[in-house]
Amino acid sequence: MDDFLTAHASWLHTGSWLTKNTAIACDISFIRDIVAEAAVTLIPEGESAYREVAFQIGVPVAVRHAIREQLGCEYAEHEESYVIYADGDAITIYAAHERGFMYGAETLAKQVDRRLGYLPSGLLYNEPVCSVRGLKVYLPTEEDIPYFKRFVDMLVYFKYNTIVIEVGGAMEYKKHPEINEGWVRYCEEMYEYSGKTIVIQEQTFNWYKNSIHAENGGGRYLSQQQVRELVDYCKERYLDVIPEVPSLSHCDYLLINHPEIKERHNDPYPDTYCPSDERSYELLFDVLDEVLDVFQPRTVHIGHDELYSIGLCDKCKGKPAEQLYADDINRIYAYLQERGAQTMLWSEKLLNAITSDGKTYGGAERRMVDYYTGADFGETIPATFKAIDLVPRDMLMMHWYWGIERHFEQQYFDRGMPVVYGNFDGPSFVDWSTRLRQKPLGGIISNWSALKEANLQRNGVLFSMAYAAYLFWRDNYDDTMHEETASLAFKELYRYRYREALRQAGAAVADGAAEGTAYIEVVHTTDHLREYHQFIDGIYLDNREYRIGEYVLEYEDGSKASVPVTYGFNISNKDRFWNRKLSRGTIHTAAQYDVDAILMEAAFTSLPIQIGDETYYKWLIENPHSDRTVTAVRLLVDSPVGGNITVKEMKFVPDREGASNEEPKEQIRIMGEANLASN
Repeated sequence: MDDFLTAHASWLHTGSWLTKNTAIACDISFIRDIVAEAAVTLIPEGESAYREVAFQIGVPVAVRHAIREQLGCEYAEHEESYVIYADGDAITIYAAHERGFMYGAETLAKQVDRRLGYLPSGLLYNEPVCSVRGLKVYLPTEEDIPYFKRFVDMLVYFKYNTIVIEVGGAMEYKKHPEINEGWVRYCEEMYEYSGKTIVIQEQTFNWYKNSIHAENGGGRYLSQQQVRELVDYCKERYLDVIPEVPSLSHCDYLLINHPEIKERHNDPYPDTYCPSDERSYELLFDVLDEVLDVFQPRTVHIGHDELYSIGLCDKCKGKPAEQLYADDINRIYAYLQERGAQTMLWSEKLLNAITSDGKTYGGAERRMVDYYTGADFGETIPATFKAIDLVPRDMLMMHWYWGIERHFEQQYFDRGMPVVYGNFDGPSFVDWSTRLRQKPLGGIISNWSALKEANLQRNGVLFSMAYAAYLFWRDNYDDTMHEETASLAFKELYRYRYREALRQAGAAVADGAAEGTAYIEVVHTTDHLREYHQFIDGIYLDNREYRIGEYVLEYEDGSKASVPVTYGFNISNKDRFWNRKLSRGTIHTAAQYDVDAILMEAAFTSLPIQIGDETYYKWLIENPHSDRTVTAVRLLVDSPVGGNITVKEMKFVPDREGASNEEPKEQIRIMGEANLASN
């Protein structure tokens, strides 16, 4: 029954109910709302309700003693730790900071939700393992601003505290409107067809180019006021908001209308500015000024990854590459420091990244070859790794090479540089508990796609969020716990996705007001199989292309409604592997696990479950006409030749009277059309 992110809790056999009449003594409205939404209206006859939920800054000595005696651990003074103490007719949430109140409120709501409004008397204590727990995202389109806010609420639910927002050309620049005009025009060209960006990046020129982030802002831009409101929404929920302003590299947004400062003179889509041209900094610092004004950040991410074009123009030619790179970083660092902001950057160009089999990456010298044919382009990327000793050591290193070679990160730790694992992915991260001993600050997961729920799910970001939250909050995690952690993450995502629906359905039953059919829960799978790929860097998602059938709901009045069955979204392949394997080496030498991405992409809308040797997917179908009673459900398969669909179980939610006593449906294998459920 406990929150899967909670390590320490002890409950008694007695308790009370959190009801709509329970007073919630908190001045912070959204925290108060988190608790209130979990409260119930009706409780069993003769049962008692909690009188109050109180919030108190500081943890009394008596409560600290109880933590030691009842939970067997010591309270740690931390701004994010919290205690929930339910005793008598009151629940008290103790924390050192309001952020702890927020996490405590979310945990209390989960505890109450799992028990349908009831909370036993007892004690719960929690503290994070890592101080930086974040997501890196693009700015949303104007239409997706409401979803952005819901996504931020989801971050809070999973107890994340950091959001990195790539700004690029997707925010209005009042001093340089030509940046926005160029950005929109550029993105319109990139949106010509799905995958055009890959063609330009990898198949058109005989040099390496940066990935094209045309999904940022949907290829458009938000006003500064709109961005400011998003930032405020995040900060009100105690998220550290870090704007990412790509500089030196990934600068297409700056250069489309300022080709005079591009480093590579013959690039029609320039992505790197000249670090020896003063005009580069005049433009960049104007942009930084506006970003600083809108975000008011403590930290600014300056990009600097994947620098391929260096030392090419007449002004840079002959200068040491590491000096060009370091001088650019140092100049931006000083500018931000003068304005009270810390610097973060993608840091692989500071690494002498040579793998055990001799391949070169990052800041090592690297010969350019065709990604597909291996043909030599006749150009070498000069080494920049010596810049690591030419730049400030208090910058935040966003280390995203953790999955290539494990020893790379030692170059930072040996110099005392603060490390955050970038592009973090808990399921594939090797030996987390051991690597924590060097005190990395934490991890930041990335979504290199549009900020849309379907993209986040199918790119595996939502599953990675839930899984990594366990690593970030549970100090007992080790690599033997993968399947257990994955299963918990699947369940937590599913609960989150449908928690409002299930609350409403449960309330309708409790009130005796349930009419019609609200939801239908189906457990199904398919032998249809498609190769997995992510929808990033200009590969656009259209779920309609993954439709494999539909459920047709038939109502007692004779009308019908259909709901699509979508591969990778609400159903997936049956033959999945739940364990993981090392890409190479041993747990002490390898850097990354191979995991089953197909299994993970369906998590959130569906719940993957193991039945025998096969994987099924539980899906809660929302009735498009919830006031009507469903009398039958029919499955239509679009192409029986393309694959079978197997239905294991189907039930109504909330269950109709007597439904819980029914025997489980026999397994039905469908090709074409069949009647699945009726009453």
